[in-house]
Amino acid sequence: MNSNYLWLIFSTFLVFLMQPGFMCLESGLTRSKNSINVAIKNLIDFSISVILFWAVGYGMAFGTSIAGIVGSDHFFFNPESVSPRGIIFFIFEMMFCSTAATIVSGATAERLRFRSYAIVTIIISGLIYPSFSHWVWNSSGLSDSLGYLENIGFIDFAGSTVVHSLGGWVALAVIVVVGSRTGRFDRSGKPRHIHGSNLPFSVLGVMLIWLGWLGFNGGSVLALTSNVASIILNTILAGAAGTICAGLISWHRSKTYKVEVLINGSLAGLVAITASCNAVSAPLAIVIGSIGGIISILVSYWLRCWQIDDAVDAIPVHLGGGIWGTIAVALYANPEVLNTGLSRTNQLLVQLLGITICGVWAFGITWVLLKVINRLTPLRVSLADEERGLNISEHYAKNTVYEMLRIMNRQAAERDLSLRVPVEPFTEIGHVANRYNQVIDSLEESTQQLKQFNVELEQKVQQRTAELSIAKEKAEVANHAKSVFIANMSHELRTPLNAILGFTQLMSRNDAIPAEEQKHLDIISSSGEHLLSLINDVLDLSKIEAQRLPLEEVNFDLCSLLDSLEQMFSLKANQKNLHILFETSPATPQYIKTDLNKLRQILINLLNNAVKFTSQGGVTLRVSPVSNSCSHNEPGTRLKLIFAVEDTGRGIAADEIDTLFEPFAQTQAGREADEGTGLGLAISRKFVRLMGGDIQVYSKENQGSIFQFDLLVQIAAVEQLPASNHQQILRLEPNQPQRRILVVDDKIYNRELLIKLLQPVGFQTRSAANGFQAISLWQQWQPDLVLLDIKMPTMNGLKIIQHLKGDRLSKTKIIALTASAFEEEREAILAAGCDDFMRKPFNANELLLMMTKHLGLCYTCAEAANSPEQQTLLSPLDGDSFASISNELLLELQQSIMEIDLEKIEQIIQKIAQENQLLAQKIERHIENFDYEYILNLLGKNNIL
Repeated sequence: MNSNYLWLIFSTFLVFLMQPGFMCLESGLTRSKNSINVAIKNLIDFSISVILFWAVGYGMAFGTSIAGIVGSDHFFFNPESVSPRGIIFFIFEMMFCSTAATIVSGATAERLRFRSYAIVTIIISGLIYPSFSHWVWNSSGLSDSLGYLENIGFIDFAGSTVVHSLGGWVALAVIVVVGSRTGRFDRSGKPRHIHGSNLPFSVLGVMLIWLGWLGFNGGSVLALTSNVASIILNTILAGAAGTICAGLISWHRSKTYKVEVLINGSLAGLVAITASCNAVSAPLAIVIGSIGGIISILVSYWLRCWQIDDAVDAIPVHLGGGIWGTIAVALYANPEVLNTGLSRTNQLLVQLLGITICGVWAFGITWVLLKVINRLTPLRVSLADEERGLNISEHYAKNTVYEMLRIMNRQAAERDLSLRVPVEPFTEIGHVANRYNQVIDSLEESTQQLKQFNVELEQKVQQRTAELSIAKEKAEVANHAKSVFIANMSHELRTPLNAILGFTQLMSRNDAIPAEEQKHLDIISSSGEHLLSLINDVLDLSKIEAQRLPLEEVNFDLCSLLDSLEQMFSLKANQKNLHILFETSPATPQYIKTDLNKLRQILINLLNNAVKFTSQGGVTLRVSPVSNSCSHNEPGTRLKLIFAVEDTGRGIAADEIDTLFEPFAQTQAGREADEGTGLGLAISRKFVRLMGGDIQVYSKENQGSIFQFDLLVQIAAVEQLPASNHQQILRLEPNQPQRRILVVDDKIYNRELLIKLLQPVGFQTRSAANGFQAISLWQQWQPDLVLLDIKMPTMNGLKIIQHLKGDRLSKTKIIALTASAFEEEREAILAAGCDDFMRKPFNANELLLMMTKHLGLCYTCAEAANSPEQQTLLSPLDGDSFASISNELLLELQQSIMEIDLEKIEQIIQKIAQENQLLAQKIERHIENFDYEYILNLLGKNNIL
């Protein structure tokens, strides 16, 4: 036996080492629940490929060629009929066949039935590999004939295409038929990484494969020649270059050297050099290996994009690297070594043809056969078996980890804490199992204690529930009593106020009343309105706390509201020599929809406090939307407005801010001022929160305060605003039927108020003090409309409504007049059959307008005091207002005011009227309101004093 035989035998041994190398590599890159299945598949594919190669594969690959397509002899290989070299060559080529078969194992791992994998091995070992091997390598065996591809100059020295690409094509066909592993891609197609079980084990496998590759490439010379050393050197350099290049790309992409990328880069470099390792220089081997590492990364990325699930990236390594290595033969190999007589271009075309034929043959035949087989028997394991793992479902393998997980699953499903996992002494998993059992012991003990605690807790809960039930009943009784008290207080307070304010309105309508008496009426009206405001504050606070205050959103002109507030507070600010400024952002919409009355009340409260507690400087109101964009200011759009009231006043101490919004709480400045009830800020915050916003305060002592709140409002259009009425009703228009009005109220002053209001307008009126009189008068007189008080003794208004509405022939309209402050009482009154509802105290014009809605009346009206002319009259004075008046006349006015000589003041105003009628009217209005100090301050600014 010479050295050539020894080298070929040694190379055969090295190639065999690739089998345990692939087993370690694939087992480490897959999950532990499938590791046994992966390992045993490497054993079974080696066994099947060896038997099939002995029986038919060798004869098909290296037998006497029939037209360069298939071998015709040496089936069931008989060693007695060949030389020792032939036997060694047979064994060497047998290792190549098993290598091609084992490539499929890793790529299709974790989803393929064991018998399905055996079928795939039979197809590749018994048909696909021997046939293609004959087309490329037939002359290397016992026959001198050439295969089809070999004859036209196709070169694949050690099997980049014959072994590796062919195995990759078959693996691709299997994956396309059986699909990806469950959970590998999400619903959007994005890949999820499935971690391997033992990466160091995979690295050991790569090292064994490298060692085997030295025999794979070096043994392909089939003799121990001088070329073997350079072939082995090129193999090592290419593998190392693939490792480094792939590692650099991994660092560039993810700032880490991923183990899987390094492994696949090295293997791709080895695959790429296999086709030309005998015909390139060492530098070119490095180039080929580097490009092979890059191609493995690119193909791996493309497969993920196409949702092709290769468990160990065998296809990028063997198929991608194999195709590149076969092309590199034409690009880099020495033509003299190839000895095909082809130019590089023609050689490239031949190499591409061989690659194409390999792909069509290996992929096409495998895909067709597996499609047919898959229809007859499923190639893939069930979803449950895949989830459980192929170690158990395919091989019934059990271990301590599996048993521990099985017991843990039973505990989770059955909630049986008496179960314990088996403990295997002197192993790591045994220590874990022992600690787990200790945890379950503690948990079982804690569960028993918890059950006992639950029993005791349930008893306590039952006891507390009974106590809470009693407390709840008491609270409901108290709450009901509170509601009754509030309702009664509302009625009892608002009823006399109705008379006070109502008669004041009646008397104000009489032009014959002297000016002095008119002043007294104004004082009565102002005091009554203030008292009504205080009552409403208390009632509103109670209704908010009881969650009985609804939002009443309307469309209105925000700019008009702000203008009216600016006029209202300008007088007060000027009297204190303060400037007042209203700043509105250009992006603020003019027309909005929200609760107008509550917004007005909030702003009045904040502005009033700001003016009250500021002695120098001024007050600023700023309004702006959260977003400064005007592009969305279309009707129906919702946006958030920010209101901020800033002053330069005394400020608020830090320890007072926390209690600032509590009912009846006042700051030190508020207590010293001895004004108000301490409800304004509390109600303002509750209103803001009720309207969907919140309020904050920022303040420093002696520097001022900022009260800021935000509201969510809806933009409105001008045509959505309700029609305004600036006219005062005087009397009914002539030529109308005279309407009969029945007034029902148990308070005489309320009846007299309504009669004195309605008779001058042109109505016929009668009155009733109780329900019995009302029903009797209604039957006799048949009024057109009844103004009905609801809360009366003996027979209340609801019973009267039922009686009057019980007559279907009656056409009498009923308007309820009540001092109740609750919305639900309004709903109950309307539900009883009442035609309309108005609260006391009421506005005379509003009542007359409501009556015309139900009776179809027309009135003669006069312009009200808030006409444009009157608004001009009410505009504030300033120092420039006296510019047109002589200093002598202004000095006389100043002296007469200081002497409080009313007769002289009137004479001077008459003189001023001759020069400026409007100015005289404004001065007279301030004098009537006793605003002497205000006039004197303005005269002082004009340098008169």
